[in-house]
Amino acid sequence: MDGGSHPRSIVVVGAGLIGLCSAYYLRREGFEVTLVERSRFGGGAARGNAGEICPALAQPLAAPGVVSSAVAGIYRPDSALHIHPSPNAGLVRFLSRFLVNATASRYRAGVRALALLGADALRRFDDLRAAGVDVEINKKGYLYVFGSAGSAARVRDLVRANGCATAGRLLTAAELAEREPCLGDGARAGFEITDEWTVDPSRFVDAMVSVLEASGVRIVEGARVSGVREDGGRVVVGSSVGEIAADRAVLAAGVWTSEISASAGIALNLFPGKGYSFSVGWDEPPSRLVKLEDARVAVTPMDGHVRIAGTMELDRDHDRLNHARIAAIVNAARPYLRGVDWSRRHSEWVGARPMTPDGLPLIGRLPGHRSTYVATGHNMLGLTLGPSTGALVAELVSGRRERVPEFRPERFARAVRAAG
Repeated sequence: MDGGSHPRSIVVVGAGLIGLCSAYYLRREGFEVTLVERSRFGGGAARGNAGEICPALAQPLAAPGVVSSAVAGIYRPDSALHIHPSPNAGLVRFLSRFLVNATASRYRAGVRALALLGADALRRFDDLRAAGVDVEINKKGYLYVFGSAGSAARVRDLVRANGCATAGRLLTAAELAEREPCLGDGARAGFEITDEWTVDPSRFVDAMVSVLEASGVRIVEGARVSGVREDGGRVVVGSSVGEIAADRAVLAAGVWTSEISASAGIALNLFPGKGYSFSVGWDEPPSRLVKLEDARVAVTPMDGHVRIAGTMELDRDHDRLNHARIAAIVNAARPYLRGVDWSRRHSEWVGARPMTPDGLPLIGRLPGHRSTYVATGHNMLGLTLGPSTGALVAELVSGRRERVPEFRPERFARAVRAAG
């Protein structure tokens, strides 16, 4: 049939967290879904992250003071937010808009928008498990750890002001050690947050794929998408394995979405924010996620290992693993933890998260197009907001909702010469 008011077939480009969740909810709506991935499903930033499901803590990176802090540490290999100093037009374009959005008023508006999108996040993860997504969720909450009581008080006040009602009282060093004996001498103050969860993201990806395949979603791996065009009410996706036509398309390819949308004449202001992680063995690991907030490091117990994750590197080279960033995480985390054999770390990983200048995702129709949608730009919140975004995409494609102003792709879109 044509791509009129009752679409039946959908092609989702990108099998990361957002693409997998979009495919799930579109299939549940009754659409015929083809999921296309450039490499292996769960590539990009999907598998190696800290596994945080934290809707009450969601906030934009674009916040007052972030830019000045990053500029001050631009040449420091140990800075938590590192901007690659080489000239790059895309980086300049991104940072110029980032600076405009790093104000108190826009930050508060961003927190509200993310809270609305993620309001049903925890329920949706429970629903996915009930539907057969067989993955264990750690629901013990988070323990925030700091090097000083002053830092702990400032962050606790901030998260409470942002709407996190479960941030508890300040804890002393002795109370922290009682709760998690693996903490070292650097852990001098902190607080607990309940109702925030963690999951092994790689196991979540595999479980989602199993459910999608069982439901009839066609998954095509190793299909590098070269372009997308609308033709007679339908969408044609060109790829390395041939053209795929459907009534609608959803571009959920993370940082590569802008390259694909540019083939249709629209470039999106996305920039890769590279995150790093590695795993360590641990005789007595923590029982839940420990946030070493002064160090900007997350410590997450997973099945059979503990993941150490942190840092943000703005670098156009998506896949380059900068060993200095791994060393920076080790040096930052070491004073807070005991019993870790840092020399035996393994599974070092880097993943490019799709960053937007205001820290909010792009969800909606590709500007100037009727049948092509965008779902990307979730910054560090792809896992937390994946199911909620997938449900929203299904509402948009099915016509039950026209648009969501806070996430409209027009915010950071510009016309370019289309390929071909």
